[in-house]
Amino acid sequence: MVNLQLINNDAEFVAANEMPVGPFGTSVFGSIKGYPVRLDFVINPANDLRAVHLFDLRTKALLAERLMSRTFDEAIEAYPWAATIATLVLT
Repeated sequence: MVNLQLINNDAEFVAANEMPVGPFGTSVFGSIKGYPVRLDFVINPANDLRAVHLFDLRTKALLAERLMSRTFDEAIEAYPWAATIATLVLT
């Protein structure tokens, strides 16, 4: 689903390793356009909302503000992929 969004930005997420982050999240390490990234899928247990986070592993920086949605599908669709890819490439 992430790659369906990234294809619009001439990019692809290539997964390398997946790791659970407690009972409310999963981190997937990989790369986009050759840049190392971490993609987090998290659930806020207080309100049962989901978020997607993309981190640049070179700078340890979150590439966009946290967006909360009712489903991961909605969170992925609403994520500002074009802006984050531009930031990743320009950093």
